[in-house]
Amino acid sequence: MSKLLETLRFFFMSFEAAIVAIGVFAEMKYSTQVLSLVTSVKVPDEQLKYLIMFPAGLCGWAFVSGRKLLFPENDKSSVLFDWPDYWRLKAGFSAALAWSVVFMFISIIVWFADWKQPTSGALIALVVSMLGSAVCALSIYNAQTNVEEAVGRFRNER
Repeated sequence: MSKLLETLRFFFMSFEAAIVAIGVFAEMKYSTQVLSLVTSVKVPDEQLKYLIMFPAGLCGWAFVSGRKLLFPENDKSSVLFDWPDYWRLKAGFSAALAWSVVFMFISIIVWFADWKQPTSGALIALVVSMLGSAVCALSIYNAQTNVEEAVGRFRNER
């Protein structure tokens, strides 16, 4: 039970959750200002379609990088698996991966928006999905780097 609660804590007490909360707050309080900004700036539809694919690409990268994070190539002696807090690493990665999938779905939903008559919600959702997926990718990359460094350090000490 404590592992489930820890995973939920990783999910809800994160930068990704803060980005979503800020996006919801911006839609509730500043939707008219965002809408006036959207209507004053004309971005071609074709460019928006490529921007919308950014979170999907980062989600795919997260899936591939998860294998390197949880099963480092230079950990031949399974040092990482013997680590007592390995489950926390997996829980943190699972939460980041879940957020990455959420941001990918947000960007797919935004893809179907009518960008000839944009709404503030569509723009805010696009920004939230792009920022959130970037934060997810940076978190996973940072964890991967730290794990590789720790495994390498431990291997050198042996």
